[in-house]
Amino acid sequence: MTPDQSKRLKVGQRVAWHDSATDQGTVIATDWSGVQIKWDNGKTQFFHHNNMTDVSGAPLR
Repeated sequence: MTPDQSKRLKVGQRVAWHDSATDQGTVIATDWSGVQIKWDNGKTQFFHHNNMTDVSGAPLR
């Protein structure tokens, strides 16, 4: 995901790590500097917009 795509993410949107169908999470916060994701494994992680290259929109089920 590019920084511009990351900046357009909204709370509640689903994302995936490397387009994975099983390694996914939900955007729980966004601000000017980045996004916070709660992964389905229970961990929470913050990414700066410039560091979202490994994250993509989750594939539709």
